[in-house]
Amino acid sequence: METKHHTLKDGRILAYAEFGKPDGVPVFYAHGGPGSRLEGALFHAKALERGYRFIATDRPGMGESTFLENRKLLDYPKDLEELADALNIRKFGVMGWSGGGAHTTVCAYALQERLLFNITCAGYTNFSELPSAEKYLESKADQVAVGLSKSHPRLFKMFFDLMNFSEKVAPEATYDAFMKKLCPSDKEISAQPEFKALFLNDQREAFKQGAQGVTTDAAVHYVDWGFSLSEIQCRLHVFHGTADHMVPFEFGLNLEQNVPDCILHRLEDQGHLFPYKYMDAIFDAADEEIKG
Repeated sequence: METKHHTLKDGRILAYAEFGKPDGVPVFYAHGGPGSRLEGALFHAKALERGYRFIATDRPGMGESTFLENRKLLDYPKDLEELADALNIRKFGVMGWSGGGAHTTVCAYALQERLLFNITCAGYTNFSELPSAEKYLESKADQVAVGLSKSHPRLFKMFFDLMNFSEKVAPEATYDAFMKKLCPSDKEISAQPEFKALFLNDQREAFKQGAQGVTTDAAVHYVDWGFSLSEIQCRLHVFHGTADHMVPFEFGLNLEQNVPDCILHRLEDQGHLFPYKYMDAIFDAADEEIKG
């Protein structure tokens, strides 16, 4: 895998890596949080088989992309559009998982004229349109973190500083703690050696520049997105597991209820890691949008 770098108009570096079929249908992938472009490797074999050019970027401050102060969700599609122009890609699909879900969803508002399809997997909804959204988070630590991100940003950053420290000092213990939060279907996936190796590498890459980028990436989910979900005009495909302990299924339901043209793919008894098993279903949705 080769890491490539594009210089944006404001001077920042946007790092990315390509997977799948080099001359296939282009799709920009938004990694989870914490995460990095390395996550795209999970989709390489399937993207190659299905004929997709999978372009995974590092969001600001993670991996090798330059940090952006006071970043908003709507900054993501701006960076994506610049990269697409530089690669001479006019039309493309977008896909995101977990922390990359909301980043992908806002593309349906900001880039609708350029999208072939928009697919979000286990992503967040606009907190301003779901009263007390944090109450649906199963982890008490996550619930507290949402409040800290607004009232005590320094303490919020300390949460990710500790995560960064634990990733470096005791990665195996950190992974074991992660596994305990998962539902049975997720534990089957996380127990696979190849998944574990990629996950650990991805987490290390996410914190390559420290915790600042990861902190900002999390905080953008908890504030108003800058527009109403009802303003999204293009079709949005939302895949979400009903047994997701990381990002609540209620977030997917909220998107379905508020986005005018939203197809919710309800995955019974599946958790947060379902894309690892449901790639064909995800690419089927992309195929249908392109044909349509």
